[in-house]
Amino acid sequence: MKIQLSIIFLIFLIACSQPVDEQPTLKPLTGKLPSGTATTVDGHTISYQIFASSPGSPAIILLHMLGRTRTDWDSVAKWLQGKGYTVMTLDLRGHGQSTGNWEEFTPEDFNKMTLDVAAVKSVLQHQKADVTRLAIIGASIGANIALNYAVKDSDVKTVILLSPGLEYRGIKLDVQFNKPFLVVASSEDKYSAQSSQQVANKNSYAKLVMYKNAGHGTNMFGKTELAPTMLDWLKENV
Repeated sequence: MKIQLSIIFLIFLIACSQPVDEQPTLKPLTGKLPSGTATTVDGHTISYQIFASSPGSPAIILLHMLGRTRTDWDSVAKWLQGKGYTVMTLDLRGHGQSTGNWEEFTPEDFNKMTLDVAAVKSVLQHQKADVTRLAIIGASIGANIALNYAVKDSDVKTVILLSPGLEYRGIKLDVQFNKPFLVVASSEDKYSAQSSQQVANKNSYAKLVMYKNAGHGTNMFGKTELAPTMLDWLKENV
């Protein structure tokens, strides 16, 4: 009996000693962060933030929602950096410190946001990140941009789509990505939930995670276990 109790106690101690992935604190970081600008092939200046890890680390690009900025991702980017990734956040054209005004954009302008991703990817190469092991995570319109870019770049190993839509501002979602990708939405967010289900139905590589009452895009971080779920996915697919 004493031996059995000792074994149970030992198992308990081992379980308690296992590291737990906590959710990042969701607020913009204070202080000066490494930043810069990149120029797209069509002449836009794209402002970015870099969260560098060790040379050769896998790379992640984070894309924000419409009308938002890269600072939405600050705490998530810092958290992923601590997990061994080099992370890039950027202000998409027309947003934040990048050139242009998204409120004046045409559907053609919005579709050219994939060029912003290409511009900052070149910066990641100079940071000595391994861009052949690249993941892109996008929220809302950023999700559409992420997948549409990934379809054309073989270096992208996976994408994570938070609240995508079959079409946002003229950006129609290209579901022809032939690598595993994660699609996340919340059931009460009707358009994104329905779009996400259709994406999963159309592409066998897609894995769908559906939450309840979690909100839209990056707002889901505050109400779900989204961050650990993303990390598990990245570990498996990047």
